[in-house]
Amino acid sequence: MTVQVRCLLVLTLAVLASIERPPLLAQAARSSIEGTWNFSTLTPLERPAEFAGRATVTDAEADAWVAQSLERNNRDRRDGGAGVDVARAVNDYWFDRGEDLALNRGRRMTSLIIDPPDGRLPPMTADAQKRLSADAADNRTHPADGPENRSLQERCLSFNAGPPMLPGPYNNIVQIFEMPGFVVIVNEMIHDARIVPLDNRPRLPEGFRRWQGESRRNDSLRIVDPAAEVALCLIDVSEHVADEHAVLVLDHRWACRHADIGQFAQ
Repeated sequence: MTVQVRCLLVLTLAVLASIERPPLLAQAARSSIEGTWNFSTLTPLERPAEFAGRATVTDAEADAWVAQSLERNNRDRRDGGAGVDVARAVNDYWFDRGEDLALNRGRRMTSLIIDPPDGRLPPMTADAQKRLSADAADNRTHPADGPENRSLQERCLSFNAGPPMLPGPYNNIVQIFEMPGFVVIVNEMIHDARIVPLDNRPRLPEGFRRWQGESRRNDSLRIVDPAAEVALCLIDVSEHVADEHAVLVLDHRWACRHADIGQFAQ
């Protein structure tokens, strides 16, 4: 039996920094969110216990958090002995975790999850826990009978490119193309590209499932105010991701609020 999930229990919000975009006035003239964006951030998906009940932190707390995080994750450290040193694997040069906490309305966020208000993932249902335990038991018994026994990450099929799209330790770059009738979202990680038709065409027949789900436009709203040097270009994309257990409906909202800063929620 297929269960259709019509809404997400978790809403993530992250800040995107522009790497390469058309000049603001040129963008405003064509109301575009096209460009290359970096969505790396040190804000974790879930709120740490020490910040329970606090959605944001002060600038001083944010500075201390960032300094501790960068030092803790520094792969160039040599303390801890040979075993720890080897486990750090590669140099810190190859990572791109970000250098600050996500900013929302001028405040530094303690988690990317803003709903539920506690900033934590909701607990899994009993059925989900049962299926997860069964999968773990099967993996212990059959760790490498075939490629299907290995994780999607190990097989380089799925990382943080989504859906949903979340910051990772590196490759946090996304490029957005706009053209008549389509928006294309290309992630650096795994080089995934999601092609979103904007013409409200019907979905594929039941039984046809795509690896990353099926993307469709919910709405496309463009509000541009060149005089204020602010271009708000909002794209609302709905993705249906199905497996044998459920259909997940994931909404993305991409908003460009300034020449080089954007936000997306999912």
